[in-house]
Amino acid sequence: MPLVIDWFGSTIQVTSPTTEVDGQTLHNFIEDAMVSPEGLSYEDIINPEGKIGSGVVKSQIIMTLNHPWQIQFWSGSGYTRIYGSKIEGGKTGLGPLPQAVKATGGAGDITVLESPVDGTFVVSGSGVTAQDKTDIAALVTDDAKTLTVGKYLALED
Repeated sequence: MPLVIDWFGSTIQVTSPTTEVDGQTLHNFIEDAMVSPEGLSYEDIINPEGKIGSGVVKSQIIMTLNHPWQIQFWSGSGYTRIYGSKIEGGKTGLGPLPQAVKATGGAGDITVLESPVDGTFVVSGSGVTAQDKTDIAALVTDDAKTLTVGKYLALED
């Protein structure tokens, strides 16, 4: 398996030759490790946030790494990436923000957390209610060149 838990070093290691990890795979591995006989004798690695949403539309997986845990790729890995998830937290005290990813120690290695969106929103229909239409119609006149309707819109001629 390309993932290993270093319980003493507080790192989730991505081993050679793996250069990319899906966030859901990473999350599942960590969850399984935390409920293993060895993992039960340690503090939790993550606070799993899961996925936000209902029905068939959900956000990407969200994980918060507890201090001092970090994710680390192997030295000499080159360009590596973690994709399909939002990862927060990690080791604190290394600057103004916690660090979820630990440097490999190899020259020229870079790890990218690809989190293209912080969530997923789906809107069905226009979202304009019958009352909204009535409110807008009441504010429009034939000779109006400028219409400003509070929360709705601002139109200028």
